[in-house]
Amino acid sequence: MTWNRKRWYMAATFTLLLAAFFRLWLLIDVPPGLAQDEVLDAGMPAYILAGNHAFFFRQGYGHEPLYHYWGIPFYLALGENALAARLPAVTLGLLLVALAMRWARREFGSGTAVLAGIGLAVSWWPIVFSRVGIRPILEPVLLLVFAWFWPKRPYLAGLFLGLSLYSYTGARVVFAIPALLALYLIFTQRRMPSLIARTERRKQVRGALVVLGMSLLLSLPLFLTLWADPTLQQRVDQLAGPLEALQDGDAGPILESVVNTLGVFSFTGDPRWTYTLPGRPLFDWGTAVFFYAGLGLALWRWRQPTFAFVLIWLGVTLIPSAVTPQSPSTVRLVGALPVVYLLVGVGVTAVYHYLVSRPTKAARPLQAVVLVGLLAVNVVRTVNDGFIRWPQAETTRLNHYQTVLLDIARHWKENPAENLVVAEAFFEPIDRDSLILDLGVNPQARWVQTGEAVAGAVVWPGGGNGRLYVPEFVSIHPVLLSAAGISQEPLFRNDAEPSFAVYGLPKRPQFSGTILTPSASFESVITLEGYNLYPLGPEKILHLITLWQVEAPLPADLRAFIHVVDGDGNLAAQHDGFDAAPTDLQVGDRVIQHHVIDLNNVSGLVQLRAGLYTLHDQTRLKPVGQSMDFVALGAAVNIDEK
Repeated sequence: MTWNRKRWYMAATFTLLLAAFFRLWLLIDVPPGLAQDEVLDAGMPAYILAGNHAFFFRQGYGHEPLYHYWGIPFYLALGENALAARLPAVTLGLLLVALAMRWARREFGSGTAVLAGIGLAVSWWPIVFSRVGIRPILEPVLLLVFAWFWPKRPYLAGLFLGLSLYSYTGARVVFAIPALLALYLIFTQRRMPSLIARTERRKQVRGALVVLGMSLLLSLPLFLTLWADPTLQQRVDQLAGPLEALQDGDAGPILESVVNTLGVFSFTGDPRWTYTLPGRPLFDWGTAVFFYAGLGLALWRWRQPTFAFVLIWLGVTLIPSAVTPQSPSTVRLVGALPVVYLLVGVGVTAVYHYLVSRPTKAARPLQAVVLVGLLAVNVVRTVNDGFIRWPQAETTRLNHYQTVLLDIARHWKENPAENLVVAEAFFEPIDRDSLILDLGVNPQARWVQTGEAVAGAVVWPGGGNGRLYVPEFVSIHPVLLSAAGISQEPLFRNDAEPSFAVYGLPKRPQFSGTILTPSASFESVITLEGYNLYPLGPEKILHLITLWQVEAPLPADLRAFIHVVDGDGNLAAQHDGFDAAPTDLQVGDRVIQHHVIDLNNVSGLVQLRAGLYTLHDQTRLKPVGQSMDFVALGAAVNIDEK
């Protein structure tokens, strides 16, 4: 097939448009909501602009910094929203396709380049890492720039190879590429047929050593930073299992990881739901045949430096998955993306040349049918597995992406209310940040914890007209709903999975318990206004409701305690917990806290005491005007008579 300039640009443009479609189509919905890693990465540009610079960031179990700097222009242009979180990866994914085609055209021809580009454009593996707003996609982009400058500009090649180490942890093996290239060039130098060829090969050896030296020099600040503080890279320690087992004489785990990694192209698949359907190989068998054909051709022609370079690149970038648990890992294999799809293009091109050399008129039409068929199969496989089955799976939506927060944000935008209260099983600030990105604005939401693992709380925002959103995997306890005067039936329940329910909050708490007179103000930051003690049933589980009003900003780790003490003042049972996120509460907000205490091992006269403390130093807050650091809730009662 002859490729003139016009034909090349038309094909390359079509490929890039195809890549853009698959990277931008339903961008906010696939993946279905933001992952916690995306939320963390989306917050890093603001953190950096505040003056925090580092060669390695501690956040998220340790992060290389370069991707976060790449995200700064998107943050400045778009602000804090889900689009700004994902577009940095989208642009890198498009650069990956463009650079891969440009490099492949120079080394292997236009046909192979376009085929490699189409594979990168429509296959799920490169697509998903071009849609998730996390840093790994930067690694193959920088490796392609390194490859572009190799071998004629070794200093620039070394510069970009060194920069790749600041992109993603899996790139720490890339030093082996120039090292193995140097060994390969030295080995083949003696077989050169002429003095001129041997001289050129020696020049390439020196170039490979320059690349190695430059990359080592450039990465030195990173490794000195990690050497000075090994606690920065917690994630690396978490993945060291197979290597540690090998050091102890057990080769089983690492052999299993190696076999699984080598089988990822057609036999095995990533076992996790994070980025794909578990066990899904990278290729269908039709495409895998061409990949293996390209790999076989590269092995057959290993004496040619371009093929040797591809084989070394592929082998080195398989290592991060091959030496870590839960293999094969598509994220740790991301550095191999360009050469994997290049080899598919090499295989297809080789088959094409074989067919057109046959003395049959059916060769060219057959080739066209095969190519169109492969493209159709890969597009259908990507759409079905990546855009339909995977994002709709309950495990994906519930365990790996904060889908319910995206759904809540959309409902709230379509049905706005003055005050937003959101429940979670265990609230973390990253949940608040995720909702802000989904909404594109900060709704000043209050957050509470509900569900089986906690007693639960409800907040009445000071301005009234509140609405409570409760994901139904953390359903609110009926006692808490009743105490808050909230209907057991929600105003709305969505039919997605996971679902959420929406409850309307009365303007003021419909509290029917005992009102303290006077109320107890703890250090003038929060006041205990009253409590409601429910009758003790035969199961001897005590349900207690306390009502609080916020007077001033609260400590982030504020906790409430309910102590059950016997007649001698000894602690017999207790409940600790304050299930409204303290830092998101505002002055004037009221909180109803549910306390659940098991009294099966308690008997006789007891008294209930309520108080507050800060978790980090266990320091109690004292009620204003009182000498004790707690408030007695009523008189002593006899448990055996209740």
